[in-house]
Amino acid sequence: MEGAFETIDEVEGRLAGVAEGAPAELVEPALVSLTSGGKRLRPLLLVLSARMGEPEREELLGAATAIEVLHTATLIHDDIVDGAESRRGVPTTVAEYGREIAAATGDCLFAEAFSGLARIGDPRLVRAFAEASVGLAAGELEQYRANGADVEVEAYLEHIRKKTAGLFQVACVAGGTLGGLSLVQIDALASYGQALGLAFQMSDDIMDLVGKPGLMGKGIGTDLVEGTVTLPVIFALKEGDAATIRRVLADPSPPVGLLEAGIEAVLATDAIARTEEWARGEIDAALEDLGLLPDCPEREFLESVASEVVGRDA
Repeated sequence: MEGAFETIDEVEGRLAGVAEGAPAELVEPALVSLTSGGKRLRPLLLVLSARMGEPEREELLGAATAIEVLHTATLIHDDIVDGAESRRGVPTTVAEYGREIAAATGDCLFAEAFSGLARIGDPRLVRAFAEASVGLAAGELEQYRANGADVEVEAYLEHIRKKTAGLFQVACVAGGTLGGLSLVQIDALASYGQALGLAFQMSDDIMDLVGKPGLMGKGIGTDLVEGTVTLPVIFALKEGDAATIRRVLADPSPPVGLLEAGIEAVLATDAIARTEEWARGEIDAALEDLGLLPDCPEREFLESVASEVVGRDA
């Protein structure tokens, strides 16, 4: 397993190199966005999946770097759409540099991600990343259009499959492809990645209501303030004080007292417990999918990643 973490350390250095290769006016915002922290979970999933086979080292480093660059680009664009002020405890690119520079930085990083994939020369990776990127865009648009509106569970699941789970899935698929695993094993990794991504998003939904401010780079109740209807909110709207929750969702700048009342209205129901239960079901599915993969330290670590998603601190 030491080799996997050594690879991630090398990815960190390459991320800085990507930023330094950007147009002069974008070097600083690109560097800040790529090196301001983060779990590096997507490149780690890619590396672990690949190391269950026999990947070529340079291709592995290129793909792991590309997926983090792509992920960072999506965060920059998300923050522009949401008007977010901070992420990971620091000002967002749009808050620090303005919409024009932020949009250009995000676009540049999208291009750099696919440039890195092109250097690997495997069309399967390019196709997988492209499909995930289209899904990300569609998922973000669906979520934005649904802000403040009534959302059913299946619609919620569909947009988080695209917006969140898609990159988890493509990380695992790309890693398995580079490792030369069988199609059955790559399919198992794809299922694992999607289930993990769904559970990860549901965990974030919970933490937005009960977590600690700053751990995710945002304050408690941010989703409610932005009008984002998450799974706990969907459940609470059906079970609790829907009128108060709707008032928060409809107000672009709810007073602190109203926001606190909205959070309390959600917490007064069993929405958190139901969301945790659903997330654990996704984790169980993810662990089952790993049964088709080689019995090795990388698989054990993927199992531990899945087991720690629900109830995590950040």
